[in-house]
Amino acid sequence: MTVALAGFMASGKTTFGRAAAAQLGWAFIDLDERIAATYGTPAEIFATQGEDRFREIETALLECVLQAAGPTVLALGGGTVLREENLRQIKEHATLVWLDTDFNIILSELGNTERPLLQNRTPAQIRALYDARRPLYAAAADITFPITSTDYSQVISDLSILLQTLESNHV
Repeated sequence: MTVALAGFMASGKTTFGRAAAAQLGWAFIDLDERIAATYGTPAEIFATQGEDRFREIETALLECVLQAAGPTVLALGGGTVLREENLRQIKEHATLVWLDTDFNIILSELGNTERPLLQNRTPAQIRALYDARRPLYAAAADITFPITSTDYSQVISDLSILLQTLESNHV
């Protein structure tokens, strides 16, 4: 069983996903980390080959990682579910959980970032991108997991409970 975590940049997909998977003894895969291990960081790929090439790489690796055996948490990139082909693959092989993280939390987590889609953007421009993506995440999600607190230990605990429940219902 694979649970894919979707959400905006800095919504906690990697941080919370890795911690919840560790608590439950599940495997954890970060799609962007897999891309970086083989092709270079997303920022490098965007800079040297462009976003279209990055999305092609992302789609190809997504297909591979969705074949993971056993309980797995998969942290997707912020834009992964925006590509129809990716969303089809995810829906076929995983339960999609949207980490609906409050914008102010995201903004505080972004800090000095090398995220290619945020280069030279103001907080207002980042907010506009966040607002544009929220309905797309909502439409794609099987489950919405709101994050409105910076009590990260509680978020991880709640996410672990959700994952455990999904596994129990999957069997």
